[in-house]
Amino acid sequence: MAFSKGKRIEDETSTRIIDLAVNIGCKEGPDALTVTRICKELNCDRRVIYNRFRDVDEINFIVSGKCNEELISHAKADIPEGASFPERMQSFVKSAFTYVYERNAYYQYYTSLYQITEDGIQNEILEELTDMIEKGKEKGDVNAAKSSQEAAQSIWIILSSISGILAKNVEYKYQEALRTLTFAMAGILNNLV
Repeated sequence: MAFSKGKRIEDETSTRIIDLAVNIGCKEGPDALTVTRICKELNCDRRVIYNRFRDVDEINFIVSGKCNEELISHAKADIPEGASFPERMQSFVKSAFTYVYERNAYYQYYTSLYQITEDGIQNEILEELTDMIEKGKEKGDVNAAKSSQEAAQSIWIILSSISGILAKNVEYKYQEALRTLTFAMAGILNNLV
């Protein structure tokens, strides 16, 4: 992702930086992920980082994208073959929730990062949920008049919030959190059909 004539290009150093950033961020948290730390670990000058990335915030969002890709892949693999639309959504969300729970609070932090753009909130999980709802509309399983984006945002906010509470509070138990998530999902899904 080095800059060449104003355009980003992929290179081995960029890949090494991101791999290290994912390792540090997901194991030690975003506070441990600094340009100074990356330079020390890779034995390089700060210019090596800044020639490839604007700042550590950009690196954190790339780490977030990597975590979300992994999470989405895992959750999609858990969806039963031939499942109905509500079963697909429930399975995806439950699998994503469980995967985040099995990781740690830092992983949860990265999966819930988002950016605000002209098009609204941007997050890979949110985009995947929106696509799933759109496919449900195409198959006639979802009321075409319902907003896929609003429904997906509701699911994503609930998923992120409950995951965050669970990650930060040892008194809040997994089964209790999962029941809350399942109840909320049922309400959203009933509204979509």
